[in-house]
Amino acid sequence: MANIGLAFVNPAPLTKPENVVNFAKKCEAMGVHSMWTIDRVAYDNLDSMTLLAAAAGATQRIRIGTSVLLPGLRHPALLAKTIATLDFVSNGRVTIGVGFGSRENDFTAVEIPFDGRGSRAVECVQLMKRLWNEDNVTHKGRFYNVQNVSIGPRPIQNQIPIFTGGSAEVSLKRAGTWANGFICGSSAIPEFSVTWEKVAGYARAAGRNPNEIEKAGLTFMAIDDDQAKALETLNAYVTRYYGRGRADVATTSLVGSPAAVAERIEAFLSRGLDTLIIGLADPDPRQLDLFGEKVLPNVK
Repeated sequence: MANIGLAFVNPAPLTKPENVVNFAKKCEAMGVHSMWTIDRVAYDNLDSMTLLAAAAGATQRIRIGTSVLLPGLRHPALLAKTIATLDFVSNGRVTIGVGFGSRENDFTAVEIPFDGRGSRAVECVQLMKRLWNEDNVTHKGRFYNVQNVSIGPRPIQNQIPIFTGGSAEVSLKRAGTWANGFICGSSAIPEFSVTWEKVAGYARAAGRNPNEIEKAGLTFMAIDDDQAKALETLNAYVTRYYGRGRADVATTSLVGSPAAVAERIEAFLSRGLDTLIIGLADPDPRQLDLFGEKVLPNVK
């Protein structure tokens, strides 16, 4: 069966301090593959690296990851140090999904130009990979210049998996050209094969085997026997996060009874995904219990 990961409820006001560790422990106890979180600055979410460090300390087996991290918001030497430390304390369980940024206020908040953000993020990732594997790194690029830099500790993993997301053609090209995995957005999952063929084409053009790129998808979930109530919860969550409602949530998300959610998960996985990342839209901790007791056992 494909891997299933769960993403922590994003807005901090909707959760409580103890929920972070409890969420991580429950994810591991129910046997899901991974726990994920988002990364933003000008939003009331918990910091991604700090949250995942807490999750790492509360677990032993599940992978922990970002869906997605915005590398362009931080200097690559500092971010490489943070991610390497996270990989070290988790004993090699980190996956970093990276994004390129769609909200200008995250960039203005830390005084980084919004223009050129994609190229900046790519250069950041390239430099981090060198810092994780080399000593005395010197780099003179378009955005960053470092001279004779070594960082430690080294990550436990020889190569930290780097996934990319996005739907623009340039994002699909990045995924095919150098990423270890591709994260498809929820609205594109029903037609994932079309998107994936583009990624695979770019991979083949770059001399890569597309089968070595992990295929992941991100969607959102609200479990409730009352379908209308589940949709209301999900719409409120999506509107809060994206700043607008999305008309397709009923068909591209996991909403309704546990049986309906399990059926939709199977439908999504049948599109060829290796990993399905499910973001919890309802902050009620009982959602996680319902998922473990009534949804997950019914996913074939």
